[in-house]
Amino acid sequence: MRSLFLLLLISAGSSFAAPVPTVSLCDQRPLPGWQGAPVGNVRLDGKNLTSSATAQQPKGNTSGWIGWVDCSEDHHPKTLRIVKGVPVGSRLILRNPSGVLLTIPAGKPIIEAWGLDPDGLHVVAKSRALHGPAVIERFLMKDGSKSGSTPAYESDAPPPAWAKQYLDH
Repeated sequence: MRSLFLLLLISAGSSFAAPVPTVSLCDQRPLPGWQGAPVGNVRLDGKNLTSSATAQQPKGNTSGWIGWVDCSEDHHPKTLRIVKGVPVGSRLILRNPSGVLLTIPAGKPIIEAWGLDPDGLHVVAKSRALHGPAVIERFLMKDGSKSGSTPAYESDAPPPAWAKQYLDH
């Protein structure tokens, strides 16, 4: 009877989602006066994925997707783009489980928050300029195409469910 219980326990454990990969930021750049998200290299399970220290906000999900905000200069991937002391990250880099990278440009120059949607198909990014309102956008992870957009501030129309956690209050 005890072995049957153990067998059931083991098989039940196999139905749980895979663990989220250990994604972190290392080799952080010193940015005097900057109080926002740090900038550095993305590390996955102890191995560096980037080498130019221009990444912010690395995240992963249980499906093996990982991503980060890229703060490098256009056409100069090793140069950190800074405007008025603010690291400017206007693109998301997604890495699928097989290691293929996808670049998704945001609607505004600075991605201040983003996340891998729990549906496993989309990524959501909140971006803004140095001043003014933010926009929340939803993209398909398979090809980076935009599947939705809404202002980050309260408007007359209710926001879509996928945008609620990114709203300005």
